[in-house]
Amino acid sequence: MRKGMTASGMLAQIKKDFFKGVNLSAASKLEGDARRTFRLLQVERLLTEKMGNDPLAMWLSDMFWTADEGRQLMMPPHPLLSPQEQQGLTDREMGHLRLILEIAGLCHDLSLHYSFDLKKAFGVKDHLWVMNKQLVEWLTTTEYEQIAMHTTYILKKHAINVYAFGHYLPAQDELADLYSLKYRQLVGIPYSTTIPPREYVKILLDEMLRIERHWWRGRKLKLRPDLVMLHDELFGAIPYQFNKRVLKAAQELYDYMDTQLYGQLTKNEHNYMGTSWDDLPKSVKRKTAEILERFANKIREVRDQYLPQGWLADDSLAFSYLMEHGHRCGHGWWREEDEAL
Repeated sequence: MRKGMTASGMLAQIKKDFFKGVNLSAASKLEGDARRTFRLLQVERLLTEKMGNDPLAMWLSDMFWTADEGRQLMMPPHPLLSPQEQQGLTDREMGHLRLILEIAGLCHDLSLHYSFDLKKAFGVKDHLWVMNKQLVEWLTTTEYEQIAMHTTYILKKHAINVYAFGHYLPAQDELADLYSLKYRQLVGIPYSTTIPPREYVKILLDEMLRIERHWWRGRKLKLRPDLVMLHDELFGAIPYQFNKRVLKAAQELYDYMDTQLYGQLTKNEHNYMGTSWDDLPKSVKRKTAEILERFANKIREVRDQYLPQGWLADDSLAFSYLMEHGHRCGHGWWREEDEAL
């Protein structure tokens, strides 16, 4: 707290800086949907209005806390949350503070792109995934366009993390590097985009839905998860449909990995777990290289048999995806993806 300023004085300053002209006394008595609507209206405003290059939402968040480790605070947090400081506030002021904290909390999560309780914030099912129909409907119809844009970016971040955990590398990269031809820019962080909010939301949701529908189309075809991933890795991207010849190529790689590659690197290095590559004995390095080179040759064999000339070059992203998949298989991480997605 600023030197010489009471808790009441600090709260008054926050109201002046962030809620000028807003009737917090009336709003603090609201409950349920009415309170949620007021909260969203204020968060939308604070995300829209800026002080310098940053939205007021981030400034308000920093008045109380930050969760970004290492991020330089715009201002030191004020200890209005401590029981000692709150003892100096009247009941009316405490009502204001509780409401401000609700608004500041959502400002914090949206402006720093952290996951939050969707049910509490929007009144929709609390499931941060693009197959949540209630959430998608809310994001595409709400009048709070800034909130929708930031929430969709959080949804994108969450999906990337899920795909990374499940080793679904084409899907992970597809979202991370999504590019809008119409606007000639990456669909990146909301602060740095010139894409209109509704268009931004639509572009991201359409791509996430396309990936999810492709994945579940593969499951409906009774394709094992690793086979779906091998198919997409051969493309080097998420295709719009399954290709029969590419599926045959993927099946050959699947069978080879299942019978010839699975666990071979684990057997080779079981006494060297946690040892860096540079510190491994030359014999282990040589054996590892031989096993992976055999897999690379299998990829080339499959490429020559099933794929058009020029597809899947050795230095392509698709080839790298397949080698990474083979490396995981060689270490015994095979078919764990069945439950990962």
